[in-house]
Amino acid sequence: MDIIAELVRARLTEELPPVNERDEIMEPLAEPARFNRVQIVTGMRRSGKTFYLFQQMRKLVGQGVPRQHILYFDFSDDRLPLTGRVMDEVLDEYWRQVPSARMEGAYLFLDEVQDCEGWQGTCRRVAETEKVTLTITGSSSKVSSDEIATTFRGRSHAHEMLPLSFAEFVRFRQDRVPASLRDRSFAGDSDREFSPSERTALESLFDDYLVVGGFPAVQRDSASARVEILQGYVRDVVARDVAERLARPSIPLANQVALLILRTTARELSVNGICETLRASGYRLGWERAQELCALFRQAYLYFELWEYSRQPLAGGTNPPKSYAVDPGLAYAVSRASQEDVGLRLETALYLELRRRMAGRRTDVISSYTDPGPRRQKVDFLVGEGYAGGMEQPAPYALYQVSLSLASEKTRKRELGSLEAAMRRTGVDKGTVITLRESEDVSLTQGAAHVVPAWRWFLER
Repeated sequence: MDIIAELVRARLTEELPPVNERDEIMEPLAEPARFNRVQIVTGMRRSGKTFYLFQQMRKLVGQGVPRQHILYFDFSDDRLPLTGRVMDEVLDEYWRQVPSARMEGAYLFLDEVQDCEGWQGTCRRVAETEKVTLTITGSSSKVSSDEIATTFRGRSHAHEMLPLSFAEFVRFRQDRVPASLRDRSFAGDSDREFSPSERTALESLFDDYLVVGGFPAVQRDSASARVEILQGYVRDVVARDVAERLARPSIPLANQVALLILRTTARELSVNGICETLRASGYRLGWERAQELCALFRQAYLYFELWEYSRQPLAGGTNPPKSYAVDPGLAYAVSRASQEDVGLRLETALYLELRRRMAGRRTDVISSYTDPGPRRQKVDFLVGEGYAGGMEQPAPYALYQVSLSLASEKTRKRELGSLEAAMRRTGVDKGTVITLRESEDVSLTQGAAHVVPAWRWFLER
């Protein structure tokens, strides 16, 4: 039997694997039709994109969609021919094996499409001429997610898949939570009282979350295996997502840049700083080369930049942006053994959770804030937008400060003082301080500060 026919038949007859359900990042899929918007799931390698497709397929089956009218196909399969228009051949074979799917409509889930020659034209043509609902994933080894999206001339919607949130992490660790918390989504739990056993269990899980992180495939691994696998993820990004796109690839240099970025998570990081640090270690790196590497690592979702709040048309300012790793566990796995960076990983986790919650908002809805007064007091996150327009509701501005503990009087004065200065300047009358364990309400001259333990804030929706 022809290998493509064999693979298509196998995909149609194989049992869908069980999934640990992830929070939805897409709206419910439209019924198959011509000119349906193409759904694109992007994110770093191994963040869970493929199993998210399986999750969508299981929902469709549960809604009564015939299994034969749902096709999942992985185009990174090494058994596929290396040349030719493989995607066209796969879809033609599918129509041959299930002719009713072409007439009545089909849900197509195409994984790692960039490995196919001519995938752009095929996907666009299929979405425009066939009765389908098309969902695709792609890594940035050959094309960036932005390039994938522009291929469809405005008829696509990209969705970012990050590693597990803390709520998802808890659902993955059902064996470690009290029976009263099992199988909970935690949505709407903001006023719920937790028992002492529930609280300590969630505190312990959050401590682990800052070390293990959210990449699904390492959740059950031993500590040594997890660290080695996560380090391998970084090398994989360098080799497959970055080096392939460099005119003069240097994998050792790119590895060092990646490590430096991840080890400075939740800190200001400039291109000039990267150049100076690596030159001091004996590497030759020019500004333009460093700029190119940073852009490629962002396209590969290894890290994100956070700029200061500004009313200017373009991002920028007197301070360089802060960098945040895609996952606190990844930052831990590549950190030096001498690094004590729990606070930085807590801030990283908070940024990523804000990014999840503010998906679909306008550019720079999350920023840092520096009071323009003489003391230049800083707040970690200013979140929101003043105007949404039309019938849309704006996201009210909110201020977030991150501190492991406010037990030290010096730390307390600094964190609450900076928060109060920002409240005075912005007119926001409430602020939130995320700590590891502490909880209290503090009255300030400008309003109130709510001190909340991280595990609880991360479970609130």
